[in-house]
Amino acid sequence: MKKYFTILAAALVSLSFSAEAQKVAGWEIGIQGEFGRDWYHKSYAPEVIYGEQILNFSSSRSWGAGFYFEKPLNTRWSVLGQAGYAQKKIRPQLFYYPSQTASQSYTRELHHRVEADAGMRLYLNPESRLKFFVEGKLGGNIFLSIVQHEATYGEIVVKDVFGFQRVAPVASGSVGLKWSRLTISAEYRDDLMVSRRSDQRSGISGKGLFGKVGFALLKGGR
Repeated sequence: MKKYFTILAAALVSLSFSAEAQKVAGWEIGIQGEFGRDWYHKSYAPEVIYGEQILNFSSSRSWGAGFYFEKPLNTRWSVLGQAGYAQKKIRPQLFYYPSQTASQSYTRELHHRVEADAGMRLYLNPESRLKFFVEGKLGGNIFLSIVQHEATYGEIVVKDVFGFQRVAPVASGSVGLKWSRLTISAEYRDDLMVSRRSDQRSGISGKGLFGKVGFALLKGGR
């Protein structure tokens, strides 16, 4: 009799885990867009006299688009990753102010970047159709190029990004909600290190706040 009770208990445990597994959604791949603003702090080496330069400034707008991947581990936790392109509109000559003639007049400056990160998401009410979540991620962004617009000469592409480090590690935290294939969230990002120029005389660090919208294109099994 004891043997039968043991078999019955094992079967009940197995069925319990099986039922829980049936509740776990499958992986999904989707597209997403973001819009927000970055805030920057410019620092200098102690021996540099920087005079009247602006040390704290922001982008006038920052937007991006890309793809994301999410794979549930159970009903509450999932792993996710994302990658995409981002463009930042900056007031000209704030990242770097090189020597120039008085006749030069810069009217626009765009920064082009690629961003990627990965992390964990926690659903606070996994049984609901409208799910609220928090998430944390680590990743990095790659500074691709800068495009300036000068009144006389037109577009000027700065491929060496004024000598700043191209790759910077980034941490981010988000809160949001998910309904069916749609995800809406607010995300805060912070650079984990100062990106320094090759001459080590100045550096830039940044943080940003973004609204994001995602839509699942593909959904698969567990």
